[in-house]
Amino acid sequence: MTPTPVPTPIARRWLVVLGALVCLAAGALAWAVTEAGDDPAPTVATADSSAATLVSAAVKDAVRERAGEAAAAAYSYSWETLAADKADARALMTSAMQDRYDRTMAGVATASRRDRTVVRAEVVDTALVSASASYARVLVFVNQHTSGRGLDPPTLDLDRVLVTLRRTGGEWRVDELDAL
Repeated sequence: MTPTPVPTPIARRWLVVLGALVCLAAGALAWAVTEAGDDPAPTVATADSSAATLVSAAVKDAVRERAGEAAAAAYSYSWETLAADKADARALMTSAMQDRYDRTMAGVATASRRDRTVVRAEVVDTALVSASASYARVLVFVNQHTSGRGLDPPTLDLDRVLVTLRRTGGEWRVDELDAL
């Protein structure tokens, strides 16, 4: 029977270092697996939820500001500056939202020019519905003043718009506008 070789002190150190590296790699892999994906749904929670997710005050302020800015841009236009007004609104939207917005505005353009319509949307307030680091929903309260041929006096509509935002390319962009 041959005796089992006893590791030298240097070999023992290498075994300890190798074991520590394996543990670190396993921990990093476990972290990467749990953090994988960019699906906002599991991390989004309302303040009333028992699983409420905390986001920074800066995120809350940024999404409320962007939602208000986007709602004002999307719901404001003038027959004289329609192309520029549309471009300003589109700059705040995802490509999918831009497509939906273009379809809606195509129907508005003809009537707007014919009736010399001017619509000015004034954001009265915003309320955060839910938010995460990459997804948010904000309720925007908008007063929409409309003037044009056949509107004497001009009309005032008090609207509520649910704005869904996604963080893409480091910026918050409107992904959905739902008038309530």
